[in-house]
Amino acid sequence: MLLRFCCLGITDKTRKILWGRSGTQCAICKCELIMDAATNDDESIVGDECHIVAREVGGPRGDSSFPLHQLDSYSNLILLCKKHHKIVDDQPNEYTVKKLQEIKQKHLEYVRQCLEPPINWSYAKISEEYVGAGFIKKEIGTLWSNYANYPVTTEVVRFSGKLIAELVIYKDSLSPHSYELYQIDQDRYVVYYNYIHRADYGCAKLIGANLDIDPDPPLSLEEVQILFPELVTKAGLSRTMNLEF
Repeated sequence: MLLRFCCLGITDKTRKILWGRSGTQCAICKCELIMDAATNDDESIVGDECHIVAREVGGPRGDSSFPLHQLDSYSNLILLCKKHHKIVDDQPNEYTVKKLQEIKQKHLEYVRQCLEPPINWSYAKISEEYVGAGFIKKEIGTLWSNYANYPVTTEVVRFSGKLIAELVIYKDSLSPHSYELYQIDQDRYVVYYNYIHRADYGCAKLIGANLDIDPDPPLSLEEVQILFPELVTKAGLSRTMNLEF
């Protein structure tokens, strides 16, 4: 086996970057690679800094044309548990350079998502008040902007209706879209839509509100069935509901 002795080895800086960006987890099985200390013993490290292209030409995924100065670089390293280190080196045809690079990239994206700060729901808190006689008062418009770092002016509107269905859809892990369906009289409906993008901003609007700031007429049952089929199903609106107002 031909060794490439001019390699300088993995630097402390490279190790810190690899372990930090990998979240101290195996890129394949996500297991924790630092074990807690025992009563009379220190912590134990059960992970390896593994080469994607081997340091030795005859090693797993070895490549004599690969630049020597990149062999111990961060880009050529992947953090694995000892089990998967053994597997990827025993199965280089399965775990090719390209596949390991893809595994590493997906794992880094996974760690970044896990480290995202949680949504501060208070930033996008919706003001809602039941004001009697079937009237609901809500805030609509842009509710908050972290980019501007101050609450944005909102429009406060009142409308009379009975809440008959609610629905929350997560189009991705951090962006809930919520819908509320109100019946304002026989065969006339309003949909309240609220969208929160992480903690950056929240937007809300009334659809079919017949208001000065949103002059659409109230939605008919047919329109609701076409535009919001999931809300219709949840409300059981196969036919017009007979409600008293």
